[in-house]
Amino acid sequence: MKEGLRDIWDSIYKYFFVSGKKAEENQERPVKHYQPVIDPAELSDTATKMFQARPKEDASTEKIEEEKPWWDFAGHADSQAPVFDILQDDRIVEELNRKLDADEFPVIEIPSNVMKAMNILDKRDFEYVEITDLIRRSPAMAGEFIKAFNSALYFRGETITDLKVGLPRLGKENIKAMLYVYSSKMNFSSNVLFNTLAKQIVEHCYTTALIANYIGQDYYANPEEAFIAGLLHDIGKLGILKSLTETYEMPEEIDFEMTEDVFDNIFPSIHERAGEYLAGNWKINDSIKFAIRHHHDFNTMEGADPDMEEYHLSALVNLSDSMARILGYGRRISKTNIFETEAAKTISLEKNNHTIEFIGNIPAMLSTKAK
Repeated sequence: MKEGLRDIWDSIYKYFFVSGKKAEENQERPVKHYQPVIDPAELSDTATKMFQARPKEDASTEKIEEEKPWWDFAGHADSQAPVFDILQDDRIVEELNRKLDADEFPVIEIPSNVMKAMNILDKRDFEYVEITDLIRRSPAMAGEFIKAFNSALYFRGETITDLKVGLPRLGKENIKAMLYVYSSKMNFSSNVLFNTLAKQIVEHCYTTALIANYIGQDYYANPEEAFIAGLLHDIGKLGILKSLTETYEMPEEIDFEMTEDVFDNIFPSIHERAGEYLAGNWKINDSIKFAIRHHHDFNTMEGADPDMEEYHLSALVNLSDSMARILGYGRRISKTNIFETEAAKTISLEKNNHTIEFIGNIPAMLSTKAK
């Protein structure tokens, strides 16, 4: 033991008191020329601490583990979701499927002022000023649009608070999609149990839409269509929440946080089909309906044509969905390297300097979007 401590003390002495050529010369000398008068055993704690605190001799050779880029994600830590007994019954999924088959699935009610705006937008010739007053009547709805005007996607260097200026920038189809999402969220405004979850789902959808539009600038023919598909891709989850509140007696209070993880028995198996149903009810175009229905299973569909535009849109939404979740917008996600996903391969998003720089802008883009 003492021999080991002696070696430590010798190393400390050489480092602090002997350097350069002198160090080389002294390596040949007997230990007695610099042996301390105090027994190293008596200084074991101090010596050990000094040795551990010793500066690195060559910092340039130290191996520093580089932080992984955001798109190479290690995955969220495993978390045990609380059990909500009423949602564990497999008969719930059976009943939801039955309602979809029988055309009895509940639709999202559209408020009268929103419906009037929709009717105006459906006209061949319309003026944006016609819907400005309708949107302005609802401060909450006006706030949703102002948020969009000033997001990184549409921001042009000057904050916009005037609907008359901002609405033309969004365009007709994007306005309609936002009106549908706003109406969906409003269905839960007075629902104590699902209100927060509904807001989280909408926030995830909005973030996915921003990413889909951004990536679509380089990797899809119609970025505006990509925005709408991203915005509506999880709308089926809100339809499911609405159906549950209408069919089952839900508690007003629970002793845990209501998150998407609580719905792992329901959402994965039915939300795409429910979303397609709602999109059809809203007369959304076929490409977007296809992407809503297949944004998770596009790569396992039998007989699907990989060259089909709808197939690429589904992959783009899937990729954008994953990116949003990695960046903290949406439910937890497991270990994911964006460039290794089937979605990235489908839209030809290859790992090179250009694409790394291109998708590297996404976190900053989302951090500047209006809250």
